[in-house]
Amino acid sequence: MSKGRETGSGGGWSWPFFRKRAAFYYDGFNLYHAVDAYKRPYLKWLNLKALGRAIAPKSEEVKRVVWCSAVSPTNRSKLQRHEDYRKALEGQGVICRMGHFIHSLDSCNSCGHKWHISVEKQGDVNLALSIAADAEDDLFDVCYLVTADGDHAATARYLKERFPKKKLVLVTPPGRYHNRQIERIADHCVEIQTHHLEASLLPEMAKYKQRFLGRSEKVTRPEVYDPPELREKGHLRLIVNNG
Repeated sequence: MSKGRETGSGGGWSWPFFRKRAAFYYDGFNLYHAVDAYKRPYLKWLNLKALGRAIAPKSEEVKRVVWCSAVSPTNRSKLQRHEDYRKALEGQGVICRMGHFIHSLDSCNSCGHKWHISVEKQGDVNLALSIAADAEDDLFDVCYLVTADGDHAATARYLKERFPKKKLVLVTPPGRYHNRQIERIADHCVEIQTHHLEASLLPEMAKYKQRFLGRSEKVTRPEVYDPPELREKGHLRLIVNNG
């Protein structure tokens, strides 16, 4: 439950130039797995800036959105989807800070069985440094930390101790519980609901500008992320074509 904070459609009326500056910092790996658990692939084609606007009250303006993520290069199809998604987010003005995975061999001391594991690197550090640097540069009044990972409690503590006048809002990914360590530090806590996701999807053709003054290009939504109605139409067309 929220700690007394209204979101999205709430917040009351205020003059535009009195609105507080909000910044969203997404733990991309944590959010991805939360959305993936719903088994609705189309929700992964998510406009993180629109999601921020759906969560923040009208008394705030979303001025900055940072997405920290990583992808394993071992799966080419996933790598391409991840790259397309990154381009689509950048076309919306989202700052994307990418980490990487390392692959190592683990084993059982009892039976000697060995297996390969993949571990994400730099994601948490990128998120922590982004919040710290933006706070130092005074780029926001309200920090929205989107994660359920307790590893970010140190970042939350640093922000509140170093910049006590800046508000910290913990935003928990859908279907997850508020992390208790961060919850004790944050000024408010909110949860992402499925209706927030449904209302914040990227278009089928998302704009992407490769360079600052370059020609705008478009990124096509991956077919696996097509919404249910389009997938059903495609299935019906296939049946008709097969007679």
